[in-house]
Amino acid sequence: MSQLLTTYLLRNLARPRYLSGKRGTGYLATFANIGDEVGQDALDARSETSPQDASPRALAAIARNDNDRTYRREPVAELRKYLLRILSEKQKAGTVDGLKAQFARLGCPIIEVVTELDLRNAGVVGGFGGNIGFFFIIVRQPALARPLSPVWDGGSTWDDGVTLWGTSLTFDDLAEIENVIRRWKPAGTSCRFILFDDDGSTAWGPAGITGSYDQIPINEAWEHLPPLGVVTPYYNADFLAP
Repeated sequence: MSQLLTTYLLRNLARPRYLSGKRGTGYLATFANIGDEVGQDALDARSETSPQDASPRALAAIARNDNDRTYRREPVAELRKYLLRILSEKQKAGTVDGLKAQFARLGCPIIEVVTELDLRNAGVVGGFGGNIGFFFIIVRQPALARPLSPVWDGGSTWDDGVTLWGTSLTFDDLAEIENVIRRWKPAGTSCRFILFDDDGSTAWGPAGITGSYDQIPINEAWEHLPPLGVVTPYYNADFLAP
């Protein structure tokens, strides 16, 4: 704690006789300690606004002030570096580079964004039904650390609100992924699904998708039909079939 006021009042300041005794010194020490605590709080508050000096718990607030957020798997050291260059990162919003940078923050440093135009250029006929704003993402290894997929009679509970059956991702993982896509994808586009490549074998071409992967459908708000919010699948599993 800062001792500036204590040092000044008790050691450097010339005091009258009635404040020089034990009782007077205790009286001044009480005010000096309070003043030093307030001063230290002010210094701490100032440091909490700096990505370099802030405590880990304050980094989320700094990100929110910049209209951004933190992610559960993001190392604190990497988060500090990101927040220091956040203005340049914001310039990538709405671009493929922006998506890639944000997926890296999630623990997925290598992704492939495949657009409807990419499909056409590769000779795919009728990819995504000709919807020019549609795309899908392949997350290549190394990817975020994922627990093993639940197995039948393995102790997991169906619809437990934690694990997505049929994949090794958790609901928290999916929520963060959807947040990144919603906030950073190019305007007027729609991500239809994500493939998590298991072993480097995932590929795509005119015949469709091949390899070993986990697949997650991504849905837009306009796909949730009222009044129950039921989703009607639309190119959420394959770019060749709606």
